[in-house]
Amino acid sequence: MSPEYSVRESPKAKHVSLKMSIKGSLEVIVPRGFDQKRIPEILQQKQSWIERVTRRMVNQQALAGSDVLADRPERISLQAIAENWQVEYTSSPKSGIRAKESSNYQLVLQGDTENADDCKAILQQWIAHKARVHFAPWLRNLSHDLVLPFQGLSIRHQKTIWGSCSVRKTISLNSKLLFLPPSLVRYVLIHELCHTVHLNHSSDFWALVSTYESDYKALDANLRDARYLVPWWMEQ
Repeated sequence: MSPEYSVRESPKAKHVSLKMSIKGSLEVIVPRGFDQKRIPEILQQKQSWIERVTRRMVNQQALAGSDVLADRPERISLQAIAENWQVEYTSSPKSGIRAKESSNYQLVLQGDTENADDCKAILQQWIAHKARVHFAPWLRNLSHDLVLPFQGLSIRHQKTIWGSCSVRKTISLNSKLLFLPPSLVRYVLIHELCHTVHLNHSSDFWALVSTYESDYKALDANLRDARYLVPWWMEQ
């Protein structure tokens, strides 16, 4: 029996690919004009992959230690900086939402907190601020230690990439990195700093990465599943 799925035609797709969301919904991406009657057969062939990814997703979310699937989380675990926050919602109808940190890792959202979308937007802004506060010195220190200078840093809310580096040596980091283990975040920082020397993924680039992180292949593989650590409210 085929699992439930949605289909998306992509003009860029050259073949059929599968994507599992953090809520466990399966998306089938097909090239334009593809015969969709073939999809159940393809899913049957990919059944072992679907089961394997589902198991990995469940295991990763169990390790996350936060309300990964909640629209309005009561707990937020920021693995990258070893902080665990309790979230409290204080409702004041017809009032804009504000986030305020208090002692003992308490985050209080005040205002029209019945509006889940507005709560998510405020939480995303809070995460972006936390990312800048913590990643900027982390990147500067690592840059100094590795002698790999960069010119600037931006924090972004990106869907598909963890980081990037421009030709001007400006590094962009995804705010969602806060939900990943420190070892993976450090690897992303090293990866992007190495792009200040080689703006590609050539053999020279990977050789440079390996001089600073010998276990880069395993870390790179683990990074592919890391999106399951990011809570649902960060994906909206």
